[in-house]
Amino acid sequence: MHMGVPYAGYPEAVRHGLRAAPTARAALRRPLRPPADVAALRVLSAITTLSEDERSLVRKLCLYRESIPAGAEFAREGEPAPARLIVSGWACRQQSLPDGRRQIFGFLMAGDTIGIGIKARPLDELSTVAVTRVECVDALMLREILAVQDGRHAGLQNALAAVRRYEEACLLDHVVRLGRQSAHERTAHFLLEWRQRCRIAGLAEGERFPMPLTQEVLSDALGLSIVHLNRTLQHMKREGLIEVKRGWIALLDIVRLKFICDYQARYPVQEVME
Repeated sequence: MHMGVPYAGYPEAVRHGLRAAPTARAALRRPLRPPADVAALRVLSAITTLSEDERSLVRKLCLYRESIPAGAEFAREGEPAPARLIVSGWACRQQSLPDGRRQIFGFLMAGDTIGIGIKARPLDELSTVAVTRVECVDALMLREILAVQDGRHAGLQNALAAVRRYEEACLLDHVVRLGRQSAHERTAHFLLEWRQRCRIAGLAEGERFPMPLTQEVLSDALGLSIVHLNRTLQHMKREGLIEVKRGWIALLDIVRLKFICDYQARYPVQEVME
C-alpha cells in the first residue's frame, strides 16, 4: 500500500536516493499570475503580521516559476543551495550512502524556503530532491532582505528567521524520533508535524491533508523497513487513529495520537493552530 498517489515509473533517484543527472532538471520558466493568498504568504503571515508592501514583494517573486520534475536534484550535496521559495509540490533533504541507501532529514512543501540564509548551514548543503513535481521561484531577494537590516522589511525578516529556526527545531525532533521512539511513536509524531505544516500552508481540509509520499520514501525518513512501516500504518488504521485514501490522510483521534508520542507543536505561529 502506498501512502500517496503511486507515480508511474517512479524515478530511480527518488526510490533509492541517487542523484539525478543535471540534465534531468529540464527547468521551464513561465510567467504566471499567482493567487492573492499563496502558501508562502500564509506561512509567513502565521508568524508575524506583514505589511502590504511586504506581501506585495512576496507576490511579485511568484510571477516567474521554475518547474522541477519529480526525482530531480535541485540542490547538490556539499554545495550551497540556491535561494528558492517553493510554490507547490514536495521535496526532501537527504544524504545518500555509496550503496544507494539514504537518510531523509526532512521534507519541504509549499511556502518553504531553501538557501536564503546570510550564512550557509549544513542543512543548506544537503542534497534536495523533488519528491513530486515542484514549482519554485528565485528567492535571492529574500536572502538580500535578511542580509540588510532595513526597517521597511522588519516583519519579513522576523518571519524568515523564525522559519529557519523552526527547521532546526524539527531536525532535533527528528533525531529524537530516530533515536528514542518506537515505530508507532515515530509515525504518529511525523503525521502530527505534517498535519500542522499543511494546515498553516492552507493545504489541509479539516483533519484531512495530502500525503504524497510513498511508503518507501516515508520509511527512508523514519528509519524503518517498508514492511515494518506498513504494519505500523495498518495497526493505526485498525485502532481508529488514521484513515488513508487516494493520496490523502485523515487523523481521526488527535488527542490519542499526541498522547502516544508526546507531541508538542513547535511552529512559531502567533496563535497555535489546533
